[in-house]
Amino acid sequence: MSHALVTGASVGIGSATARRLAERGDALAIHHHRHGHEAERLRQEIESKGGSAFSVGADLSSPKGWDHLAEMVRQRFPSLETLVLNAGAYPRRKVDELRDEDFEETLRLNLLSPFALTRRLLPLLRKASPSPARVVFVASVLAFNGSAHGADYAASKAGLLGLARSLARELAPCITVNVVAPGSIDTAILAHDTPEQRAERGRQIPLGRVGTAEEVAKVIDFLTSPSASYMTGTTVHVNGGLRMD
Repeated sequence: MSHALVTGASVGIGSATARRLAERGDALAIHHHRHGHEAERLRQEIESKGGSAFSVGADLSSPKGWDHLAEMVRQRFPSLETLVLNAGAYPRRKVDELRDEDFEETLRLNLLSPFALTRRLLPLLRKASPSPARVVFVASVLAFNGSAHGADYAASKAGLLGLARSLARELAPCITVNVVAPGSIDTAILAHDTPEQRAERGRQIPLGRVGTAEEVAKVIDFLTSPSASYMTGTTVHVNGGLRMD
C-alpha cells in the first residue's frame, strides 16, 4: 500500500486532494490546524468507503508543529510515497500595514514549513516503494504575477519555486519534486468576494470562471502518479489561462 501525507487537508484544495488520493488506494495522513472537525469528518468519509486514514493536528508555523507532524507520520507509516505540501495562509495586507514580524510569520508557514517537513520526512520518502517518491508543493499564480495586497504571500510562494527546483536536482532520482500553481480557485480564500468581484475575476480569466479545488486535485493526482514518472522540477499552472507560460 502507498502512503501519503497532505498538509492543510481538512478544507479546500487539500481536502479535495486527500479524497482523490484515497480513491486511488493510498493510506492517508490528513493534517489540519484549525479545522479539526472537518478533518475528522474527512477521515470518517474515507474509511466508510473502505480507505485508510488518520488525522493529525499541528501548527506548522513553528518547529514544534513540524516535529509533531513528522513524528506522527513516522509512527504510522513505514514509508512515504506521496507528500503534498499544501498548508498555508494568505493574510491580505498592504505594505504600509505589513510589519517585519508579519512578513516573517508568512514565510515561516508558507515556505520554511514545506522545507522543514520535507527534510524531516526524507528517510520515509527514501523508503518509498515503488520508487521514486513524489513531493508536490502548492504555490500560486501570485508567485509569478505578484499581489497588490500580499507581498509576503507572493514572496513565500515564489520561494517555493526555487526550493522545489533545488530539491528536484538534489533528491533525484529517488524523489521527484514538482509544483502546482493554482490561479483563482473557489476556496475560502475567495469566500469574501462580492458577486461583482466574482464576476470581475471571471472576466479576467480566458476560460471565463474561477476553478474548483477538484480541478487542482486532479493535477496533483497526476503529478504523484506513475504517469508523471519523467517530471521533476516542473511547475504546472492551473489557472484557466490567467497566466500563460
